[in-house]
Amino acid sequence: HILADQPPPMGHAADEALPRKDYESLNYDQCANVPYRRMIKRLTEKTFIYQYLLRWIMVGAIGATTGFIAFLIDFVVRRLTDWKFDIVQKYLYMWAPGGNLVLSLLLLAGINAGFALVAAILTAIEPVAAGSGIPEIKCYLNGVKVPHVVRLRTLVSKAVGVLFSVAGGFFVGKEGPMIHTGAIVGS
Repeated sequence: HILADQPPPMGHAADEALPRKDYESLNYDQCANVPYRRMIKRLTEKTFIYQYLLRWIMVGAIGATTGFIAFLIDFVVRRLTDWKFDIVQKYLYMWAPGGNLVLSLLLLAGINAGFALVAAILTAIEPVAAGSGIPEIKCYLNGVKVPHVVRLRTLVSKAVGVLFSVAGGFFVGKEGPMIHTGAIVGS
């Protein structure tokens, strides 16, 4: 029961200011129609087992590919971090006898800023790659078609962006982006 002098509840057309043209709902309901029922009846035990095994093989391939991407990210982050600290240590020993440790700190900050700049440029190129990606994937799984959420370009931007964010010293984790990465690989 809504009184005439009260504003409409949240979610009604009067207070919706978000653009809706880029988002559309997907329908994932199985159609329980006559052709579908006929197809199910025609499945033999052999084809059922084949489809069952094929599903598990696909799930395993998606998991292995996502794990390999995570391994590559971790490997490159370790290499970039080692390179960064080797450079800073080299100049620290070179500049330390003169008492000028500030230059070493500025060098470290400059390298971290360079890594952060690469990550920022990647999110400017593909904005949906910013953040963890979990809310976008939850929307996608609930039937909302978010533009560009499961593209190869998003995968590359997400993986390289998280790589440079972690190597740049940001307090970010790789767990959320790996969920998004796995969803892209699965799509």
